[in-house]
Amino acid sequence: MALPEAVSLSEQIARHIASQIIHGERGPLERLPESELARELDVSTNSLREAFRLLQSWHLVETQPRRGTRVCDVSEGHVRDLYEFLFLLLGRLAGDVAENWREGDLERITGLVREFEVRVQADDREKGHDLAFQLAREGLGFTGNRYLTDAIEDLLPLLQRYSFMALQEETTELEVSLACMQKIVAAIHNRDAERAAALLREYGDNQCQVVLRAVAKRAAA
Repeated sequence: MALPEAVSLSEQIARHIASQIIHGERGPLERLPESELARELDVSTNSLREAFRLLQSWHLVETQPRRGTRVCDVSEGHVRDLYEFLFLLLGRLAGDVAENWREGDLERITGLVREFEVRVQADDREKGHDLAFQLAREGLGFTGNRYLTDAIEDLLPLLQRYSFMALQEETTELEVSLACMQKIVAAIHNRDAERAAALLREYGDNQCQVVLRAVAKRAAA
């Protein structure tokens, strides 16, 4: 198992399994047998249990007494609740970035947007999807509200899962994301916190509808 560098082994394991869930390699309600998975990943069951706790905090798996751990289901209610709540937080974050940036602070953000544009033009969906979330996490450095940061960090993996579903549902989703990012960055440059927040919430509303269509199709199938 090739794992990215991280703070601890358990977090490396959690990120590895999270990536599988986000990209649909492990489906809704799929069971994650502890002993089998520990052998597969060549890790101890203690490290795996710690990873499961992290994945639970990211809302990607659930563990039930005597029934073990499984991938969380995806339902219309789950999707609506996530987008309604998280994009309120992300709108607040966009406003904080617009109000708090200083000279040179936005170079990293604009660089990521340019790289995202390159990936869109190359139709590199998976890397483009990852870059979108690098941008979101970059913004976390501009708010001094630790509770806002913690809440967003815990919910971003679930949003990654749902947004990847949107990407599979509509081939133009990357182009839509790029156009939105460019508008938001322009609003941030202009220190227009209200417009940056509104653009982000509008984007969330639109993507939510795409994900709901994907959920409906899967249910019908």
